[in-house]
Amino acid sequence: MHCILCHSSQIVDIQSISKATLSSLYRKNFGIDIERLLHTDLAYMHCQDCDLRFFACLDGSIPTGDNDFYNALNQLDWYYFDEKNEYSFAKDFIKENASVLEVGCGKGAFAKYIPQSATYTGLEFSTEAKTMAAKNGINIQNISIEDLALRYIKKSQKEKFDVAYSFQVLEHVSDPHSFIASQIKVLKSLSDSTSDSTSNSDIVGGGGQIDSSLLIIAVPSEDSFLHYVTNGILNMPPHHISRFSDTTLQNIAKIFSLKLITLYHEPIQKEHYDFYKSTMLAHLLLGEKSLLDVGIYRKVVNKLSKCVKPFIKIPKNANGHTVVAVYEVV
Repeated sequence: MHCILCHSSQIVDIQSISKATLSSLYRKNFGIDIERLLHTDLAYMHCQDCDLRFFACLDGSIPTGDNDFYNALNQLDWYYFDEKNEYSFAKDFIKENASVLEVGCGKGAFAKYIPQSATYTGLEFSTEAKTMAAKNGINIQNISIEDLALRYIKKSQKEKFDVAYSFQVLEHVSDPHSFIASQIKVLKSLSDSTSDSTSNSDIVGGGGQIDSSLLIIAVPSEDSFLHYVTNGILNMPPHHISRFSDTTLQNIAKIFSLKLITLYHEPIQKEHYDFYKSTMLAHLLLGEKSLLDVGIYRKVVNKLSKCVKPFIKIPKNANGHTVVAVYEVV
């Protein structure tokens, strides 16, 4: 087994996850049957080189969700937010007339944040999300970023994108290395311009000079309270495959020869106040347990937290759910 991000063989097995227990929790909480998506029990792995944490079945397969799985989640009214803190931060990197790509765009909520002069292209696997986006006049394509990259092999630099975004997507994919590499291929790059008939002066505008093309990735932060969550099944297969620390995000720049511009941690959002408090209380009382715990002590602590939460204060410097990494393609 190799790391699915950096391909290193230096990985360790942190713990095993019961397929039966995970499947039971998905049925109980969301009414979704995931049995067909998990071939075996799961191994939770940690790469010693890039610091990525990820899940794999015991047969080596990566257990991702399919179209039916995500269409079922789309029926939950809270699954897609039209407004996110990360959107407000990320929009400031879009210049006038920029060509913007969003990979895994959901129903295209971020499209309303971009300047009117910018052009927007969205990619999304979920057919249900595409239908929802169309109702708002947002045209998205049901293709992968890898397929789009193949179409862009012979594109000129001028035809490529100035900014590529993925919000809460990278943690879902089975091959994050291919996913990131494909995004880079469709972005304007100074290193490619020397063999391109398009001159640098033709690229000015949109994303600015050709060397200012940006790759912006937002993921759940492993350097936040999420690290301590037990029974957080949406942060596990077949929904989430990988977990990203700041160290992992820094290593992405090294793996793909990018320049890391900034890492931004959102503060704890109001919709996560209770989630943060119950998580940290359980961690205080029970310590670091397994990722899944359906034992009696866990149930007692969960009930206790409902009474204690009003008295728990959230530190001002606590990292929120999401971290945003901004990279420059050079």
